[in-house]
Amino acid sequence: MSAVLPSMKDGARRGSEDTKLASASRVVLIDPRPDRRAVMNFLVGRSPALTVVGLAGSLEEAERQIRDEHADVAVVEIQMPVPEGLATISALREAFPDLRIIVCSFHLDAATRDEAQQRGADGYLIKPISIRDLSALVV
Repeated sequence: MSAVLPSMKDGARRGSEDTKLASASRVVLIDPRPDRRAVMNFLVGRSPALTVVGLAGSLEEAERQIRDEHADVAVVEIQMPVPEGLATISALREAFPDLRIIVCSFHLDAATRDEAQQRGADGYLIKPISIRDLSALVV
């Protein structure tokens, strides 16, 4: 079951279809754990509305990939080591004001969700997520 916070305000390439790349939202997945990035890459890659253009394990990697790949969306795991997830959201919002930032977390508490929103998150999904919920927040 995935919980969705309604929209508050938008690595590795999946597939080579030019039409999908042209019409789909370009997503960078940010998670410190390679295994979680791989799973998210697989899941998000199944959506015709989303194209994974980057997989990042740190803020520095994420900023480079967002800039280089012209990403529209960042999906951020809130449990990041340095900087932690909330600081990552703030940094991304400052560097990329038009980027849609979607937080994914196992945290169910309202305080974490509210803090993410205050720092600039556009949406919040509780893991495990559904691609339908993620797509709804992005499109």
